[in-house]
Amino acid sequence: MEANRLYTLNRDNLDQVLDIWNEDSSVYVPVGKGRDIQLLPLGEGERTEDYINLTLPVKEMVFEQKEGLFKWCFDGEEMEVEGLAHNHSKNRILFGVRACDTYGIAYTDRFYLGEFPDPNYKSRRDETTIIAVNCLKAGQHCFCTSVGTGVFSTMGHDLALTPFDSHYLVEVDTPRGQELINKAESFFTEIDDSILEEKNDLMARVEESFPLKMDLTNLWDDMAKTFNADFWLDEANACIGCTGCTNVCPTCTCFNVVEENLDENHGQRVRYWDSCQIDHFTRNAEHHNPRDAISRVRYRIYDKLKYIEERFGYKGCSGCGRCTDVCPTYISIIDIIGKIQKAAKENPEPPAIHQITKIRHEIMDREIKSQNGLFSPDVATITRVKQETPDIKRLFMKYDDPDLHKNYEHKGQFFQVTVFGEGEVPLSIPYGPEMTDELVFDFKNVGSVTDKLFQMKEGDKVGLRGPYGRAFPYESLKGRNLIFIGSGVAMAPLRTVIEPVMVNHEDFKQVFVMASALRYEKLLYKEEMIEWAKVPNLTVKYALKDPTDKVDAYSGYVNDLLPDLDLDWSNTTALLCASPERIKKLARDLMDLGMKPTNILVTLETHMRCGAGKCGHCKVGGHYMCVDGPVFNYEEMMALPPEY
Repeated sequence: MEANRLYTLNRDNLDQVLDIWNEDSSVYVPVGKGRDIQLLPLGEGERTEDYINLTLPVKEMVFEQKEGLFKWCFDGEEMEVEGLAHNHSKNRILFGVRACDTYGIAYTDRFYLGEFPDPNYKSRRDETTIIAVNCLKAGQHCFCTSVGTGVFSTMGHDLALTPFDSHYLVEVDTPRGQELINKAESFFTEIDDSILEEKNDLMARVEESFPLKMDLTNLWDDMAKTFNADFWLDEANACIGCTGCTNVCPTCTCFNVVEENLDENHGQRVRYWDSCQIDHFTRNAEHHNPRDAISRVRYRIYDKLKYIEERFGYKGCSGCGRCTDVCPTYISIIDIIGKIQKAAKENPEPPAIHQITKIRHEIMDREIKSQNGLFSPDVATITRVKQETPDIKRLFMKYDDPDLHKNYEHKGQFFQVTVFGEGEVPLSIPYGPEMTDELVFDFKNVGSVTDKLFQMKEGDKVGLRGPYGRAFPYESLKGRNLIFIGSGVAMAPLRTVIEPVMVNHEDFKQVFVMASALRYEKLLYKEEMIEWAKVPNLTVKYALKDPTDKVDAYSGYVNDLLPDLDLDWSNTTALLCASPERIKKLARDLMDLGMKPTNILVTLETHMRCGAGKCGHCKVGGHYMCVDGPVFNYEEMMALPPEY
């Protein structure tokens, strides 16, 4: 197909064309008055051309506010999982979409159809045709001209119509758009590109008429200087967490997942739109939450104006102004931009500590090729259960389908483990199928899902998705001194490296495993540590709060033991798993001894709901912990926003 073929369409003939398209597709058109404009099926209301924008972004048609992901059924012996399809009886044509929303669709396509393609989104997007109608006047809070996403549509559409007095200029952008032209070809007149000068003149006049104009050239620099500015407290105090801003945003993609059970043997998992402006959005197990009220409000602004574009190359804000329109406490992204620019001029601080580092992805084929879709688990059966400590258990399990049990790189990665009817939880892998024919998980009883998992027994069914995330770089550790530091269940991801190091100990220099806990009984892998200590170049050291006669243990913090290790710190790598606060304290002490931050490897845990960088819960700055981590080096960790 020739690119960008041009046609004209008499405006009086538009309804006839829509009727033709509606014969084998479902055509949706703008219906309503004032600010209450919806896309409804043709014929369910009077089509209007008198509107600034749709009340909700058009993304609701391809990323539904609530949808099923999979359903499950247990007959007493077999567990069946079935991914849910989301196809409509007819393809849909969405007519009358403004440029800010087509831009939002282009970004959402990039987000959901890029890494780890979302099957639910794809099924609807494949059957949806977008027809943009360029707007000729601005709403009260429109500022698309300032962010460069308007006023006329440049992406995300199949056809773009520009209204003139008696006709539309029709620009074809995709083969799907050309198919629509062909179905009603008698109404369209093909023309050459001489009309584009007339279109550009019209666009210039429309842009000039937009009252809100801002120069955002140096906005990122200004944002770096004002990360801790005083005005953020005022914005946070004004926010009531209603989530209106994120619900009407064309580029918000976050979701949560919940269980809906018919009875104890039948249920489904559904997802629904979620919002980073809810106070528990980033809350982790045991109620730790890295974001306070100021961080939440600031994160939305930084995400829209900086983080999304840094990661995906698309503007995170399309300038539609809807968030300002709907805010009951009059929080305005436009006003905040002004405050950022003003504060940067009045109080030019040095840039904030965090700078976005290069994003690294480690995409694994298995998630994309899973049996029931990206978000549907494969069934596994618990084969053994071991009580490790009073609040930590070890579960051994095997896939019901033996073909799924393959040798994957598990060192530091995690699985999403489903308790059917209760939910899903990310669990680190202590060791994987390269060491045993079972998958093994050590976990602590800290929440509703782990509580149910804690009660499960041999023969019970669970669901597995994974492995996810970036692993420890095992090969690069060879020939170096190694220090492993973990507390309690935090030893689990470190074991994925300790075990192969133990087996291949001649590939490494001095190796230290530093185990810490309040009491000896709280330690994970007590028996294994005795065996590890028998390896010639491997030493196990204990740091306990309470004294014990079980092992020779230091009474105090593990940090105190580091100076006496007598290592060549320039040829040493440390692997840490702990809370961010503890990691920072350990890293500072290690760097004081001469270690480089790039030689300190850490695992960072956050609230993860999908494992594939889609739900948004684990996003820190421009990074998704589930796909960019959980393994980082300390330099990368310190490049994250300070609130982490």
